[in-house]
Amino acid sequence: MIPSQINIVKIRFFTAVISLLISSIVFYNADIINRDGILYINIASTYTQKGLTSLQYFHFGWPFFSIVIAHIHQITQLSFETSANVLNIVLFAIFTDTLLRISNKILPNYRQVAVAALFFLCFLTLNYYRSLVVRDPGYWAFCSLALYQFILYIEKPTIQKATLWQLSMIVAILFRVDGVVILLGLPLYLFAIRPPKQALKQSLQLFYLVIFALLVAMLSSIEQSSLPLIFSRFYLYTNPDYVLTKFNFNTELIETQILNQYSAKYSALILSSGLIVMLVYKLFKALTLGYIAIYIYSWWNKTALKSTPYRSLIAYFLILNIIILVGFIFTSYFISRRYTVLALISLLLLMLPRICDTVEKAWLSKHKPILVIVGIILSVSLANSLINSNSKLYIKDVAIWASNNLPVKSAVITNDKIVKYYFENHQPVAKISLKSKIDAYQNYDYLIVVEKDRHKVLKQQLDAMNIKAVFKLKNKHGDNATVYAIHSEG
Repeated sequence: MIPSQINIVKIRFFTAVISLLISSIVFYNADIINRDGILYINIASTYTQKGLTSLQYFHFGWPFFSIVIAHIHQITQLSFETSANVLNIVLFAIFTDTLLRISNKILPNYRQVAVAALFFLCFLTLNYYRSLVVRDPGYWAFCSLALYQFILYIEKPTIQKATLWQLSMIVAILFRVDGVVILLGLPLYLFAIRPPKQALKQSLQLFYLVIFALLVAMLSSIEQSSLPLIFSRFYLYTNPDYVLTKFNFNTELIETQILNQYSAKYSALILSSGLIVMLVYKLFKALTLGYIAIYIYSWWNKTALKSTPYRSLIAYFLILNIIILVGFIFTSYFISRRYTVLALISLLLLMLPRICDTVEKAWLSKHKPILVIVGIILSVSLANSLINSNSKLYIKDVAIWASNNLPVKSAVITNDKIVKYYFENHQPVAKISLKSKIDAYQNYDYLIVVEKDRHKVLKQQLDAMNIKAVFKLKNKHGDNATVYAIHSEG
């Protein structure tokens, strides 16, 4: 092994160790489980007890993440929540390692790969999700691994590399159905860099396993009635009638409720451009101001760079992810930051050659001001990832107190999913019900609610109720969770 390869192996090893350490610290400092995580944990628990057929009652057609959690729980005897966090800790390590392997293909030397490792490890948006029980890290990890395998296939087309590309994409799709767009779209890049006949032949190599899997699925014992549920979300994204109907409905609302008669004809333009601007804003906000500032400085520095290998491939990968985001935003009319991560990583990979070159030259020339500024940006970003400034532990503690202290057979109502989760996980003698509305509260003995300053309507509703607080905890921001005893009308 040549010295540069040895250095890359060392960088990958230390990056994996640091990634595991960051994830462990974030997991340890996490206050409560996230709301989506409760769904995944409940699915995993139900699967463990009743098997795969019981999952149809969750109306959630993509249970692979929960099934893996369930098997980790069975093998290790860890709690479902800990099993989920262990899984995501490993997935984040795979993700960061894969990003380094891609960086090694596009950067000229091991020093720049080491700089790239720092930017990945300190990336605030990425680190934010280390504490959450979500299936996205599995999608990010294996989709990135598929991109890396695709690069290897371009370098030396073999059946083995084609198989590894397909296996990576299949696992990615098992985490999120959005990966179908990448699976179908990425091989088309071959037609831009190969003669048509050769591109067609290699595309078939990149799809042979998928074609075989589809044939097996069609001939298997999977009930046809379950297929619409499993693929319902992907169907909605790709069904033009659904997308157009929803778009027309929303443009009509803008036309009739907001715009006057002179500007009504622009309602479709206003809606579509507004959604696109929202997407662009989300992307740049998630990229973080510090990273953008470093990149702008590297441009301003006007350093000449050699052509970056696979730049057009990564740009195409970015376009595919933008297509996924546009499809999502035009069907759901909102965008969560975590859906943008692969697009952000694509942008960061495109930015890295210039950023890493600038930092490397500053290091070699001992340009301390630049090194200090970069160090501060990375340190602040990492610190924000590790420090929880808005504790929600009060919600968990109130739920556990209620579980341990409310009388036997008393009936409890809450409108908070997290309260119900922790209440039921501590062997309660009372019974709790989750209701989106608490209007019928008088049918219960106790009420548990989470109150925040912005919940003005809830506060007015509580003031009008015949209730008395029996236990209450709050955080330093004034948000609180309260157990109320409910008095009967008589």
